[in-house]
Amino acid sequence: MNILLTGSTSGFGRSIVETLAKKGHQVFATMRAVGGKNAGVARELEEWSQSEGVDLEVVDLDVLDESSVNSAVQTILAKAGNIDVVINNAGIGSSGYLEGFTMEQARHIFDVNTLGPLRVNRAVLPHMRERKSGLLIHITSATGRLYIPGLNIYSGTKYALEALVESFSYELAPFGIDCVSIEPGGYPTDIAGNVTVAADTDRLAGYGEGTNPASDLYEYFGEKFSGPNVPDLKEIADGVSDLIDMPAGQRPLRVVIGDVGTDGLEELNEVTKKIQKKYLDSMGL
Repeated sequence: MNILLTGSTSGFGRSIVETLAKKGHQVFATMRAVGGKNAGVARELEEWSQSEGVDLEVVDLDVLDESSVNSAVQTILAKAGNIDVVINNAGIGSSGYLEGFTMEQARHIFDVNTLGPLRVNRAVLPHMRERKSGLLIHITSATGRLYIPGLNIYSGTKYALEALVESFSYELAPFGIDCVSIEPGGYPTDIAGNVTVAADTDRLAGYGEGTNPASDLYEYFGEKFSGPNVPDLKEIADGVSDLIDMPAGQRPLRVVIGDVGTDGLEELNEVTKKIQKKYLDSMGL
C-alpha cells in the first residue's frame, strides 16, 4: 500500500516508517525542513532505505502550512498514483501551568496537534472519496481520553482530535474510508525534547517558585522508563501495521496500546461507545 506518514523524524514516526517499509509498503515519510534542520534525518532515512532495499521516500511537508500539505499530497499522488493510508503522527507537547501559556503558545500547540491532522486529511480526502477507499490513522494519546494533571493544553489538543476522528468516522463511512484513533500510553519518545514551556512569567509567579504541575507525572514516567521493562516503541508501529492489515469496514474507532498510563481506558471506550450509540439512537440518527 502507499502510505503517507507525518512526523517521521523520530519516536513513533521513525519506528512506524521502518516497520511498514520492511513489510513491503511504499512509505512516504514526511517532515518539515527537509532541506534545512531535518536534512540530516532525511538523508539518514534515505540511506537506510537503500541499505534495506525498501520502498521509502522522504517528502517535505509542514503540517502548519496548508500550501505545503497540499503540495506534498500532490507530489505523492503524481509519483504513486494513489494514497491508501494516512498516518497523522506529528505533534508537540506542553509543560507548565495552563494559565502560564500565552495565547500565541496555545494557538501554536493546537495548530500542530489538532489542525495539522485536519489539514492533511482535507488534502487527501477528495482523492480517497473518489476512489471510495482509504484509511486515516491518528496517533492521539491516552491523555486525550483520561486527563492527567499537568498536561493541560497537550491533553486539550488530543481531546479535540479525538472528537474530529469520531466525526470523520461517521461522515466518511459511506465512502468506504475508515478513520481510527490510536491511543498510546506512556512511551520513552523524543516528545520531551519537543515541548512548549509556559512562557508568561508574570502569571507563573503567582504559583510560587520551584513548582511544576506535572512533577509527579515526570517522576512516575521516569521510574517506568528506567527499569528492565521499558515500553517498546515498536508496539505502536505494530499496532498501526495490524490496522492496515484489517479488512476495510471492520477496523475499530479507537485502539489502546501500552500498559503505562492506560488503566481503565479500554473500559471507558467501551462505555462511551454504548452511550454514544444510545445518544444518537434517541435522536433517530
